[in-house]
Amino acid sequence: MNPNHSSRSVRILTFCALLVAMSIVFSRVLSVSTGFLRFNLGSLPVVLAAVLYGPWAGFAVGAVADVIGGVLAGYAVNPLITLGAGSVGLVAGWCWRSLPARSEALRLGVGILLGHVTGSMVLNSLALHLFYGYAWAVLAARVPNALILAGAEFVLVRILLANHALMAAARGAYGRRRS
Repeated sequence: MNPNHSSRSVRILTFCALLVAMSIVFSRVLSVSTGFLRFNLGSLPVVLAAVLYGPWAGFAVGAVADVIGGVLAGYAVNPLITLGAGSVGLVAGWCWRSLPARSEALRLGVGILLGHVTGSMVLNSLALHLFYGYAWAVLAARVPNALILAGAEFVLVRILLANHALMAAARGAYGRRRS
């Protein structure tokens, strides 16, 4: 077994665990909620995981953060809402990796927007309608909420990706001796 691969896997797992914790704090503690509508940046760490480590890492961070955060808040796990939380990362990461590389900003913006359309607007709204009986007219308020949060996340992820210290930590450049 390649020792570099093992240490890289541990580093990625550790960084993703930190992103899960951040997502839980952002979505459960630093949040304004009106019941069916919640203003928070819980998807920011999910998108960051997707961009740094790929769509499946983004999915895992979103899904794990949703399950742990829900249990800590005393909620039963709703698989459709968990799927929605994970799909934000999955779709954002897939777009980041798959769209033509002409413009990083465009790939990132499309990825975050489509991630929120899929996860927040479609899957989570469907879950709220099916399991909790919210009317579609009431759930329509989730659309501008998701668009505003997607815009904020786009700006913040761009800032984070430009941060050399964060990128060095995410890629494991700290602690290495220079030759």
